[in-house]
Amino acid sequence: MNFINELPENIPVNHCRKHGDYQTRYTQIMGRYLVNDQCPECIAEANAAKAVEEQAEQKRQAAELLRRQRLDAGVSLRNLDVRFEDFFANSKEQIANLQAVQEFTSTVGNGGRGNLVMCGGVGTGKTMLASAAVNSLLVKGKRCRIIKLIDLIRELKDTWRRGSDTNEIKLIKHYATIDLLVLDEVGLQFDSDTEKLFIFDVIDGRYQNMLPTILISNLDITGVKQAIGERVVDRLREDGGKVLAFRGNSQRKPFDSVAVA
Repeated sequence: MNFINELPENIPVNHCRKHGDYQTRYTQIMGRYLVNDQCPECIAEANAAKAVEEQAEQKRQAAELLRRQRLDAGVSLRNLDVRFEDFFANSKEQIANLQAVQEFTSTVGNGGRGNLVMCGGVGTGKTMLASAAVNSLLVKGKRCRIIKLIDLIRELKDTWRRGSDTNEIKLIKHYATIDLLVLDEVGLQFDSDTEKLFIFDVIDGRYQNMLPTILISNLDITGVKQAIGERVVDRLREDGGKVLAFRGNSQRKPFDSVAVA
């Protein structure tokens, strides 16, 4: 494209191999004329293709951002894309548990409160459902963290190290103020009074801030009380806290059978 001072008497006709004949177009800018002799349909197609590419790139960047957010929130690679639809709800109890976690997630997503204690055997879908809740809430901009309780204790112990970039008070404040905290594998942590007090401080901080918490354990509720203390469980009863019992067969894929000759 270039500029001319005057319009020609006859508008030139150009030819596109793909779209046929078309006229040159002129745009007046500050007393001069910008000449556009490119095929308008080719331009439209190129712009449309560019828009599709840009939209695809935006989706790719959004997906990558969400992936990083889920990893930063502690969601495992295995559960990075898990959704509620991935949970096999065949029994009445499984259906009720699924609905309870979905309702909890909706409540938290809308700024509401509540707590869940998810108890049951290995492989019954507790962590899967909690991860689905976290994945859903991250999309809504909520700050979430899912972490094994033993790893939380390790973070605490790391604050005691000389040269640590944080301290126990800051760590408690962090976990007491995020939108949703999921503590997994409750009952596998160490069992000192210091660690129990730390766990209580985190849960009590969330209780005072009226923020939701999920506890996951392979123990029953009695075992959970013994592992982390009655005071912690008492805090979780507030704001409509629920205990969900997960029973039945493991939802994990069984070993492949090998034929024996």
